[in-house]
Amino acid sequence: MFNSLELTFSLKDIITILQHKNSPEEIFVLLTVEILFWITISMFLIIFLPKKYKIYRKEIFIFFTVINVGLLFIGIVLTLIMVLFGLSWATHRVSRPNYETIKFEDEIANFPIVYSKFQEGVLSMEGHNRENVSSDNKIKSLKILYDSNAQGNIGKIKRFLSDSSDETRLYAFALVSTFEKKLNDRITELHEKIKNADGDRLERYNFDLANTYWQFIFHGVADEQLSGFYTKKIEDILKGIKSNPNAFILLGKIHIFNKEYLSAEKAFLKAIELGVSKEAMSTFLAEIKYGLKRYNEVSNYILPEQFNIDLRLKPLITMWSKK
Repeated sequence: MFNSLELTFSLKDIITILQHKNSPEEIFVLLTVEILFWITISMFLIIFLPKKYKIYRKEIFIFFTVINVGLLFIGIVLTLIMVLFGLSWATHRVSRPNYETIKFEDEIANFPIVYSKFQEGVLSMEGHNRENVSSDNKIKSLKILYDSNAQGNIGKIKRFLSDSSDETRLYAFALVSTFEKKLNDRITELHEKIKNADGDRLERYNFDLANTYWQFIFHGVADEQLSGFYTKKIEDILKGIKSNPNAFILLGKIHIFNKEYLSAEKAFLKAIELGVSKEAMSTFLAEIKYGLKRYNEVSNYILPEQFNIDLRLKPLITMWSKK
């Protein structure tokens, strides 16, 4: 136990000494003691020289002294060199990492190109790797896309109707046909209900009918030519609805789709008048100002306290918030 405590105490003393900052005077004293030590050692070695070398005692003494004292300074110089080299090497590793040179033109073909639109966050992907994807993975992806119920999902599936894989083409066709049939069956059902309805029920059925037609556009089932036909049909149906705020929201979406921004603004303001909160319409109103190129007014509808809840809207806050 005593030896252990003594060793611990000695190590603490050594660490304390190493951490102590020496003054120039102390360093000079250390070097003087070192030189005197090696002079003493050299004189001691001279005593034990063979007789035949005693006539050279003076030269040998000087040689021993110079060598031993010189080794001390050589060691100090070599230590400084190694420290400087090590620091230089470490700094070089940190400040100058190894870079690999690549040709951007050769690499870009391996990545899909992503296009973003302001409207409702639509993303469309195109790339050269589609043909390299297996049929199984394509089918799984199409099923996920179909179930997502996202804007334009059926339109994206329709692109695979001309895929090189027979299985993928047939599966894409089945998904598109199923979706179209579901919408057409719903439209037929609503037409039957409208025949025998009046008052609030008639208004509700008409809104459901207009919303069903909107699904053809929203999901990308209708092509560019048919979209005009459906928007006109939806507008005609919604004309008879006067008290449903959701009908005016849908009408505003139709006008935005047709780039009729002033009519869209009027529809959304009517929805607000019927009880919809202005905050709920803020993204649509911001989009209208953007479409009208009134960029200074866009920030009036970017509400950080509301948009921060949805991280997908973070880029809008960053881009359009007031400075």
